[in-house]
Amino acid sequence: MNLVKKIFAALLCSAIIVTPALSLNVHAATFAQVNADDVFVNQQTEYTCTLASNVMMLRRAAMMMGDPNWESITEASCRPTLWNSYGGMICDYQYNGSIKTITVINRRVDELGGKSNPKQFFINMLKEHPEGVVIYDYDRPHAILLTDYTDGVFYCSDPYYTYPKKRIPISQASISVESAESVWYIISPDLKLTTGSTNTSTTTSSSVSTVNETWKVTDEAGLNLRSGAGTSNSIIGFVPQNAVVQVTKKTTNGGYTWGYVTYNSKTGWIALNYATKVANTSTSTNTNTNTNTNSNNSTVSTSKTQTTTVASSQTVYEDTHNVFDNNSTMSASEITLGQSVTLKGIAANGKGPYTYAYYYKRTSQTSWTTIRDFTSSNTASVQPLAATEYDVCVKIKDVNGNIEKKYMKLNVRKSLTNQSTVSQTTAYVGDEITLKAKATGGIGSYSYAYYYKRHENDQWIVLKDFGSDTTAVLKPLKDTDYDICIKVKDASGNVDKVYQTVKVYKALVNNSDLSTHYFRLGETITLKGSATGGSGGYQYAYYYKRAENSDWIKLYDFSSRTSATLTPLKSTTYDICIKVKDSNGKVTKRYLTLFARSK
Repeated sequence: MNLVKKIFAALLCSAIIVTPALSLNVHAATFAQVNADDVFVNQQTEYTCTLASNVMMLRRAAMMMGDPNWESITEASCRPTLWNSYGGMICDYQYNGSIKTITVINRRVDELGGKSNPKQFFINMLKEHPEGVVIYDYDRPHAILLTDYTDGVFYCSDPYYTYPKKRIPISQASISVESAESVWYIISPDLKLTTGSTNTSTTTSSSVSTVNETWKVTDEAGLNLRSGAGTSNSIIGFVPQNAVVQVTKKTTNGGYTWGYVTYNSKTGWIALNYATKVANTSTSTNTNTNTNTNSNNSTVSTSKTQTTTVASSQTVYEDTHNVFDNNSTMSASEITLGQSVTLKGIAANGKGPYTYAYYYKRTSQTSWTTIRDFTSSNTASVQPLAATEYDVCVKIKDVNGNIEKKYMKLNVRKSLTNQSTVSQTTAYVGDEITLKAKATGGIGSYSYAYYYKRHENDQWIVLKDFGSDTTAVLKPLKDTDYDICIKVKDASGNVDKVYQTVKVYKALVNNSDLSTHYFRLGETITLKGSATGGSGGYQYAYYYKRAENSDWIKLYDFSSRTSATLTPLKSTTYDICIKVKDSNGKVTKRYLTLFARSK
């Protein structure tokens, strides 16, 4: 689980090029079979979470192909072929099963276009891959098997030692779909579950009975109002907790009991597993009412502070929905990691004194965390620990115990990080130094500002004030150390700074010369290397050629030698080049001409 990133980077480069096999479309396993506890495994070492997760995916795929030997797929059997010499999982591979070869590839989520909306991306992936996909989080680093998305919840199996070998909601795992950076998935064969085997509503509903019952929604998150009696049907509305509705038809499907109701002028089906029947009325037949009126014309009211009288039992139930207004606020809807938000409970049109409770959760998860339970304090603060989207809930209770909720969205961005650089840390008077601004995290668009000063001074000079320019150029005029500051500011005013020091030298000047610029045939000429400025530690190189030729001849390569000799063999004009290089590698050249004397 604690695998270093550089190992994973190395294994990403070890991909095996494969050719997809022919499509196979078999239906040999049910949803329940591929999710049985004995299908899942725990990793055998600290570093084999990727291998264990792929093993579970291959096991499920083998079951869906009818392979009776699927249990023989283990870490031990797969490691020789799927674990590379770097100590990591191979990215792209072929597994030779007893039924058919399985082809698997690994791709980055952002390359597949999944980073902008990871939730929908992995919903779509699981629709195409009911055998599951393996997701990997570089930052933890860790891998899990994502098994399915059922009724609004992602499920998975986390192979780490502390997790059970079973299918669990991803909210209980150590990574999320939002944190997934890469994904392993099967590209061949094309696999399907046995028809009607999923726990979504793909099966035919049982018979529909006509009833006249009053139900109260008890689930804290409320219920989706669907176009049909099944979780695969589209959502057409929402029924909040404590809402009282009249059920006129009932049926069962996908493990749920469904009720046909009307709420806020919309008629559809809700899962009655998350509601409580308030009272029974007599069962009727051929009743097709879409109103909230029961058979004896007793009105089921959802208006403020009214009561509901239900049928002949005379049971009275007070609907607390919208008894008063919850106008609670949040200090910001978008923050960066490390910041806090303040929640303020505000009630109106009700009867106090009020008490307040505050909750939050990651949008991708289902379990709420209590910030503060009911107290008289109408403010609370929370500092989220991850950069992701959160749901926030403020509950207010009035003097009669009625509760109203306000839900809000909080987007937590990664902290603003200034990644700005300078083009060089050593330079020469007259050089151009490019300041390059770059940032990640933060909120909204960035603006950039550039400053410099001589190291011996205290006063900063503005090179460019905040704007959209991502570069600025500094041309130093003195040989000294220059301090550079690049600031990045996001749309919320958060500022991060980067400091850099550039050492500036005097310009490197090549003062090399010849002992004479005229010679007679047979005379020896001295080439003298000399320089000033630069960073010192000079080295010299010497070259010559006849003026009528194009190719240079090297007398001596770079060394500390400050002179070289040349004895021309032909009475003609010679071109001479002497190069000087300082300790920073800066090179300057000087070209000289040597003429032959006439006799």
